[in-house]
Amino acid sequence: MDLFETRKAAGRRQQCLWLILLSLCLFCGNASGSDDQRIKVTRFVDTSSAEISADGKTAVVHVGDRLGRWTLMGVTGDGSGSPTVAIVEDFSSRTGHLLMVDTQGIRLDLPKSLERTSEDPAKLYLGHGLQEVINSDSDLLADEILARPGDPDYDTIASAIPPIRKISTYSFVGTNATWDKVGFGYGGRTPDFDPAPYYPPIGKIREQGQVLDGLVGGYLPILRFVYPESADVWTEMIAFAPLRMSSGNDRVQPVWYRLVHVENGSVKWTRYIDSYHPFPPRTAYDAKVFYQDLIDLKTGWQKLLAEGMKIDVPDDRVENMARFGLVREIMTRVGDFPKYGAVDKDYAGSEHDGFPDTFTVDTTAMLEWGLIDRAGRYIDNYFGKFVRDDGSILYRGPETGQYGRMLTVVAQFVNYGGDPAVLLRNRRRIDGVTKLLLHLREKATHLPKDNPAYGMIAGWSEADACLDPDPPRYMQPYFSNSTEAARGFRDLGEVWAKIGARRKNAELTAWGQSLVRESKELRSDIQTAISRSLLTEGSETILPSIAGVKEPFHVVVPRDPTDPQFRSYRAYMEMMYSGVLSQEQVERIVRYRWKHHDTILGVPTAYGYKTGAMATFLSYGHGYGLIQHDENREALLTLYSVMAHGYTRGTWMAPETRPVFDDSPAAPYCTPAQLVVALMTKWMLVFEDPTSETVWLGKSIPRKWLEDGKTVSASGVPTRWGRVGFAIASHLGSGTIEVGIGLPTQFGAETKVRLRVPDGRRLKFVLLNGKPWDKFDPEEETVTIPAGFSGKVSVVARY
Repeated sequence: MDLFETRKAAGRRQQCLWLILLSLCLFCGNASGSDDQRIKVTRFVDTSSAEISADGKTAVVHVGDRLGRWTLMGVTGDGSGSPTVAIVEDFSSRTGHLLMVDTQGIRLDLPKSLERTSEDPAKLYLGHGLQEVINSDSDLLADEILARPGDPDYDTIASAIPPIRKISTYSFVGTNATWDKVGFGYGGRTPDFDPAPYYPPIGKIREQGQVLDGLVGGYLPILRFVYPESADVWTEMIAFAPLRMSSGNDRVQPVWYRLVHVENGSVKWTRYIDSYHPFPPRTAYDAKVFYQDLIDLKTGWQKLLAEGMKIDVPDDRVENMARFGLVREIMTRVGDFPKYGAVDKDYAGSEHDGFPDTFTVDTTAMLEWGLIDRAGRYIDNYFGKFVRDDGSILYRGPETGQYGRMLTVVAQFVNYGGDPAVLLRNRRRIDGVTKLLLHLREKATHLPKDNPAYGMIAGWSEADACLDPDPPRYMQPYFSNSTEAARGFRDLGEVWAKIGARRKNAELTAWGQSLVRESKELRSDIQTAISRSLLTEGSETILPSIAGVKEPFHVVVPRDPTDPQFRSYRAYMEMMYSGVLSQEQVERIVRYRWKHHDTILGVPTAYGYKTGAMATFLSYGHGYGLIQHDENREALLTLYSVMAHGYTRGTWMAPETRPVFDDSPAAPYCTPAQLVVALMTKWMLVFEDPTSETVWLGKSIPRKWLEDGKTVSASGVPTRWGRVGFAIASHLGSGTIEVGIGLPTQFGAETKVRLRVPDGRRLKFVLLNGKPWDKFDPEEETVTIPAGFSGKVSVVARY
């Protein structure tokens, strides 16, 4: 294809790209994703039957009967008594669709997912023995996966370690309108309901660990448990919490359960249970209410996420897990009130509500996905209910790095378009946190200037230090305390200065400018302290987590498990998340942890040396540092490992940590762990460089996503310069990738478009808005668009 033909092809196809972006801006999931659109109701006969046309056949079908592969499950209406929607399902396979169909066709399509809750023993540990993996000199499984050509893949990673089955609460349902969250044990049993009495084989299948788990509706909190007896005989239970209360009681959450027994694709019986086994005078429950609540659930969650960005990527699991994480965080809360966990006293007890991570991670996820108003309410709640005027918090102890992160979070809220009034009405307490950090910083400048810890903020890294034998021992100059403070001072200082300038408030402007200066000075001191703290062990140069220590983590912690370096698991994560470290420093941390039993399958571990406890709840910071510095294969390894082993399979419940090398239970669920996939997915798609005025599009997406014929798109994505969108369409079969980009007016950042194409193809030339463009880098796989562009921008990349 010559240049002229490329331009013509670009002109024909750019319209398609703009349509993708437009549809993402307007689309909220109403349209069908079914593989067969040829089904509709030709007429409603009565409240339990309809004439349906499907797969080239038309017939009157009664509830429970089949037409082709579709079973009519119910008929419901708008409350007037007239039926308007038929509910049909495909039970010809275990992963069919539940459809709402009317005379126009499919109104709502809820696909069903399903995953195994066990792995083939022959595939575990990639064929290695367990002890070989545990005692390897490095992260053996990660080494082996990264030694293979191409990006890591989910299926290989998933087969390497057994999935989570032992956890006190295996999953839960709820809404943020009620205090009650209803927990499920493995196999679908709750404190109020057990499906086994309706069909005894369920109990045996559950005991054998052969239950299959999934969801209904992609990202919706509709749990699905399948109990297989053979390839053609199985029972399904789905369960969800309707977006309503019973008798106005916000302390009791209603839950719908539906049991369906299937043989050879046909439904043999169905049971509907509203919260409890039926007892007199309620001897049965109305299926129509079940399906109406199901419709309302879809509509309600869709509305709650409507403000946020929209994405469409080739991997449904990634896309749905990301959205599901946001949904589960919202349903964990009570209104806007934070809860670190659900159901279990650890961590759903009120003593954990003030945990700083519950504020910083949850609010950041809402901001990154464009749910700005919700994030503003979270800020009001936390600073209003959990922070005192002097900057101390209502919690059992400080996490000093998280104090700095709080400043970055509130700054990000305004930068992403949030109302500055939220910060102004909370200013006294935001200033309290800021001045607390400044006081600790000032105290550190009284050390001798040649002390490696000079200027480094000393304080607890982890609030759990309050439970250790000698809490004052942990008041250490963890580098994370200072890296997060340096980021927070700069981000918040710039925001205060802007707000002050707009409001002609000289005092606020000066306060902001002083914080920016403090950030610059602190960053300089951090680099000096790091250079003075580097340790050498053999041929290895080690960046420790605490300034000035004489021995590294892997030496001191086996000797003394209570040494302050055993808290390195949090400090290293925060150091990488701060964005303050150089690429060399991040790589030094990653390689060190990799070689000293501190990562498993690329995911950081916690709680000491060689613990085997995969720390999902802190892995987002590790992932951020990898993405920032283009460790893309390592970032994908971390993401897929978290997806497969940091969440329950199918129902996607995320414990704080999980043991990998023994059979002990995982820790309880917590929201920071649940949000890792949402955060990393956003950063892979759109990433703001923390040290320059650069926005990356497609920075770390998998190469498979750009195979010929595939598309990747996102719209309504918040940045400091306004919301952006992009759509990438791969035509690699003809040697072309096309990108449509939507930028706000006079976009103030440089834009880098990364095209991680498969098969080692090399970028040859680029058209920008139809004209030859030389600002591209084949080695970096990027096209650079300078600041100042706005509106529709088209890129055609030729390979």
